[in-house]
Amino acid sequence: MRVVLLGFLLFLAGVCQAASPALTQIQAEKDPAKQIKLLNAFIKKSPKTRKAYHLRGDAYRALGRYKQAVEDYTQTIKLSPNWAFSYYARALVYMDMGRWPSAEADLSRAISLNKSYRDFYLYRARTEMKLSKYNAAIADYKKYWGKRKPTAAGSLALAKAYMGAYKYDNARKELLSLAARTPDDPEVYFMLGRIQQLRGALDEAVSYYSKSINRNPAYAPAWLRRGDTFKEMKDLPAALEDYTALLALETKEAAYYNRRGLVYEEMKDFENAVADYNKAIEINPKWSIPYNNRGYAYLNLKKWNEARQDLENAIKLDESAPTPYVNLAGVYWLSKRDKKNTYQYLEKAIKHNFRNFDALYDEDQKGWMFKDINKTAEFRAIMYR
Repeated sequence: MRVVLLGFLLFLAGVCQAASPALTQIQAEKDPAKQIKLLNAFIKKSPKTRKAYHLRGDAYRALGRYKQAVEDYTQTIKLSPNWAFSYYARALVYMDMGRWPSAEADLSRAISLNKSYRDFYLYRARTEMKLSKYNAAIADYKKYWGKRKPTAAGSLALAKAYMGAYKYDNARKELLSLAARTPDDPEVYFMLGRIQQLRGALDEAVSYYSKSINRNPAYAPAWLRRGDTFKEMKDLPAALEDYTALLALETKEAAYYNRRGLVYEEMKDFENAVADYNKAIEINPKWSIPYNNRGYAYLNLKKWNEARQDLENAIKLDESAPTPYVNLAGVYWLSKRDKKNTYQYLEKAIKHNFRNFDALYDEDQKGWMFKDINKTAEFRAIMYR
């Protein structure tokens, strides 16, 4: 797409500003590095020639030298502030750099100067998607397509915008139409499954995710979300099977080992849960969550020292999360009946916005860790002070 745009932009540059024979010759050079050398010499002699800066910006962008490209496109804007395509070119570089607000601003300026050029709307829609401005993206996608029928890729992009805006009926309608056009596309069925999962229609979600997997067994997102859906349905063996299939495809994702560890934990298989948390920590040793989860698994295995060490590490990595404080309070109560430290860590959990007090009385949640002590007036006073 980048290469195609360069030719069109340069054509427009030629329309708006007569090109010298020297620039025409430079433009014919296929090597961007050689172009830059030739343009450096040209600009030194003719520093007010807009097209020279635009050409050099294109060459810098082709080489991935985005900072220099931005500088040159900015110079073209200074020389011709009302030429829409300089803003467009700079916006594309900002998109390459992930500078989405700057890209959106430039595309909006380009549209204000030339409302008839459709690609401006397409690229602003893509930028708005990155900025989670889904309703704006929907409007821009529609302006881009106008009365034309969107391509399959265009329909998929519009469906994603509808989903981001929580317009699930619109997204579903777009996707069902797309499924008829591209019946072998796993992403279409995946997105239909996602809509049903978000709506709580879990059986239908599983059906769509299965269709996605049947069309492409290597499509990892479908394994992930079907596993999540099975977990939500409390079908833990099925969730375990899907996460295992996912990990065969994505062996370096700490989050996926952590997810499977949580399933093992719910199945009371704490040894395997620890093994998965070990792997998550090995992949991402600065992530606090698997330390907390492994600490909780060790707590269930009555490995008090290991549990305490993991939970303290979780707190060091993220002091703001309340759960490790609660679990650490549980370690002190279960292992030592240490009221002082139990209350100290519960108070720290509350200070860090722990509010699920009912869980501390429910033995199916955290209540089993605080058996007996949670029946005291002193315990209740700490919870509700």
